[in-house]
Amino acid sequence: MVEERRDERAGARRPSAEWSWWRLYRNSPLYPLTFAAVLLLTWQFVIARYGFPGVPVRYLGSPLGAGEAFVRLLLHGYSGNPLWVQIMASVLRVVTGFLIGASVALPLGLLMGYYPAVGNLIAPVLNFLRPIPALAFIPVATIWFGTGETAKIVVIAMTGFLYIVLGSWLGVRSVPQDYLRAARNYNLSPVRLLRLVVMPSALPHIMTSLRTGMALCWAVVVAAELIAAQQGLGFLIEDASTFFKINTVYVGIAIIGLIGILIEFIFAAVERRLLHWVGR
Repeated sequence: MVEERRDERAGARRPSAEWSWWRLYRNSPLYPLTFAAVLLLTWQFVIARYGFPGVPVRYLGSPLGAGEAFVRLLLHGYSGNPLWVQIMASVLRVVTGFLIGASVALPLGLLMGYYPAVGNLIAPVLNFLRPIPALAFIPVATIWFGTGETAKIVVIAMTGFLYIVLGSWLGVRSVPQDYLRAARNYNLSPVRLLRLVVMPSALPHIMTSLRTGMALCWAVVVAAELIAAQQGLGFLIEDASTFFKINTVYVGIAIIGLIGILIEFIFAAVERRLLHWVGR
């Protein structure tokens, strides 16, 4: 009798086969892709076939149609240029604009944080400009710089600049006053104080502002390439939409999203390298 009860308790503790499979599935790489797969299947076999309220079926496209459009772009390119040329045109614009914006924003943000009088003087103007969307600057950039590359890069640089400078400023302001008092007791010079105390403490905020600024620069590339661009993913999306090539539009949007994810991975890796002490 005692042995039977032990067997029953052991069987109650033993996980069922269904539960074991569910745990394996939850821990597998397939689990995060489940919802996306359901959406794609619903789109392909329900929405693309029966339509969506208020939208004609021919304008809905489908995942298979987008896949075919992607293969065509790989083989034949778009508007006389290979697909990789369209991608690199956008990437180069964003990287150039981001580097220009960051190279101005970082020193200015550090200066504003290190000298409160400078920060209090400049911050109201930056706080006024920050909520203004990049689309509002496009007409101004076009009037000032024409329809060439300069106008596009200026719009991208301004987008990143506004967030990076404020993030850097707040990062320096967040340095604990005890750290600064202790450093001054050792008679550190302003340069050494900035390098040894302020920068390590403010670096997490600075990296967050750089990460956000880069993401916003990449997000605004489509708007920037509305300025008479002949290459780039924004041009591809806009031109394809003009001719109702909806599946090509989806491909351009998907590439922008995938590159955005890649950018996040790169910044996350850099943060783990530079900020290895955070959270320990």
